[in-house]
Amino acid sequence: MIPQVGGKVERSRKRSSSEDNKSAKKVCRDNDKATDVNGINVNSMCRKAAEELKLPFMDSVKKDIARLQQEYVKITTAEQKISYAAEFERDYEEYVKLKKREKEIGSQFEVLKTNYDKADKRSAEVKSINRKARDLFKQYVNNNSWCKDKERLMKLEAKLSHIKQLFKLSDDDFTGVI
Repeated sequence: MIPQVGGKVERSRKRSSSEDNKSAKKVCRDNDKATDVNGINVNSMCRKAAEELKLPFMDSVKKDIARLQQEYVKITTAEQKISYAAEFERDYEEYVKLKKREKEIGSQFEVLKTNYDKADKRSAEVKSINRKARDLFKQYVNNNSWCKDKERLMKLEAKLSHIKQLFKLSDDDFTGVI
């Protein structure tokens, strides 16, 4: 059946993979960083590698996020707010250290991106840069220490973000707590 749109007949068709690739490339060019299928920000050149590799700890992170949302509920008392603030402060230091390490790793990808942006897109150099980016990403994914740190960072980001949101809600709903 052919759907009618605005009095005109519009034939629906599947997008070709080359159209999808063009669309994805445009999105990658529009954003300095892209989010892979695991919800991790990666350099656009690593998107393909990120899609091919499923990070082994993602199920654990998702379960932890669900647990956090049940454990840290809406703030209704001063004691609860003080407890959440202490928890936030304790975890924030570790978060900053892990985030700094992630930025150092990200700088390696930024160098590749800069080289990519300067290179002729039809050159062999671009293929080489893409290969280096994929290899670098795979190197980190296969590194147990990096995976543990990345998993912990993602869990901390989720926890701190959730607590921060609860504080915003409590400030809006319950301004006289502290």
